[in-house]
Amino acid sequence: MLLQYLIENLKDKDIIGDTNVEINKIEYNSQKIAQNDIFVAIKGYKEDGNDYIKEAIKNGAICIVTEDELNVKELVDITVIKVKDSRIALAILAAHYYDEPAKKLKLIGITGTKGKTTTAHMIRDILNASGKRAGMVGTIYNTYGNVCIESSRTSPESLDLQKLLKDMVDAEMEYAVMEVSSHSLVLNRVYGLHFEIGVFTNLSQEHLDFHETMENYLLAKSKLFEMCDFALVNGDDIYTPRLLKMIQCKTATFGLDNAVNVTAADVRVNNNNVEFKMYVNKMLETVVINIPGRFTVYNALAAIGTCSLLGCQMDAILLALANIKVPGRSEIIDVQKTFTVLVDYAHNPSSLEAILTSVKKYAKGRIICVFGCGGNRDKEKRPMMGEISGRLADFTVITTDNPRNENPAIIMGEIEQGVKATKGLYKIIENRKEAIAFAMKIAWKSDIVVIAGKGHETYQELKNGRKIDFDERKVVKEIAEKMPDKNIE
Repeated sequence: MLLQYLIENLKDKDIIGDTNVEINKIEYNSQKIAQNDIFVAIKGYKEDGNDYIKEAIKNGAICIVTEDELNVKELVDITVIKVKDSRIALAILAAHYYDEPAKKLKLIGITGTKGKTTTAHMIRDILNASGKRAGMVGTIYNTYGNVCIESSRTSPESLDLQKLLKDMVDAEMEYAVMEVSSHSLVLNRVYGLHFEIGVFTNLSQEHLDFHETMENYLLAKSKLFEMCDFALVNGDDIYTPRLLKMIQCKTATFGLDNAVNVTAADVRVNNNNVEFKMYVNKMLETVVINIPGRFTVYNALAAIGTCSLLGCQMDAILLALANIKVPGRSEIIDVQKTFTVLVDYAHNPSSLEAILTSVKKYAKGRIICVFGCGGNRDKEKRPMMGEISGRLADFTVITTDNPRNENPAIIMGEIEQGVKATKGLYKIIENRKEAIAFAMKIAWKSDIVVIAGKGHETYQELKNGRKIDFDERKVVKEIAEKMPDKNIE
């Protein structure tokens, strides 16, 4: 592709050098640069792409896109394109390079603190059950047809996202269901996309290490609805009245407690599923989903509302929801014991409170909660989560999550402050596998061991970005196999 054609959609650009050159591909990682590539220098929070321009040129880059002033005399035979925002430039270049794939798909975007992953799975499965070919971009994996690619983040960088959407188009997908993170909205990873429907699940404290305030967090989420034809929002969330004032497109609401457009009745939360009733075309339908918890009802209402707007029939909706499975979301692990082990991704105060409150409603025995908090992330939530577990669980095992570059002992100590405030019973065990084993060892008949924080993740992130294999669903089964056949009755 000619460089002059590739950059034609860039606005407010200053060009130094020849644009009548053939470009091989676009990269924002200098290590992936090959001969005749274009390198887009992105300023990150840990590293600045401009520091890697010389490496990119050495590897074969013939064009540099940057926000910075460069010493052009040092860049012999290199074309330099100066832009106001390199992230927006990357999104525009990527879309053009891959022939605008998003315009050939109907995009559904889901944003919110909790529930994005489950809601995305539900919408994807309902669409497929309705005969509408749908791919999904999400926290756990990106998938379309028979292809499943493990995710490294909730929303990919714009270049990777456009490539993924292009692959979906080539695979004849009609829809792409996307989890849209607040980071991706602020960092312009989804810049230029247009969504048929945007869904708002809820908002609670999370990512304040990035957004700093809840006001900034809300403003970040609201950006999705500037790109939508229709917004479906949680009518029970405390931030919804403010959000609705920001939204300019058509809106509808879902929920259980307030006057909303999509609601449910006779909600029953059981130990392995949830069921509720709702009127559809004046017919009372019963919905059963094998993910226990009241929050599952909210996710389902969001999915039902979205798919109804897209013309899906209730038979397909009921079938898809009855068979839904989401890794690491209220996932019950079969340990063949008299107690239950449940793994959930709950890693912030509201999600931990939601899962423990839900379990408490149907638990016949004690609740033993195992969790930690990630390092280099929002520190304020650590004692808050400790207080929640100390108040709602009968016993708390404080352990590590992804400590990263922080001292695990300090993280666990901050969690401990919250548990102590409740005078709840607890034990600190730094090694996560040993913590899980201890929780399962002390579990009695009818107890529920809730392991929170990692869910679908298959690793632990340690110092300097080092990752070790750790799939706690496998860990739980390994521990269970070594336990006596009969635990305490």
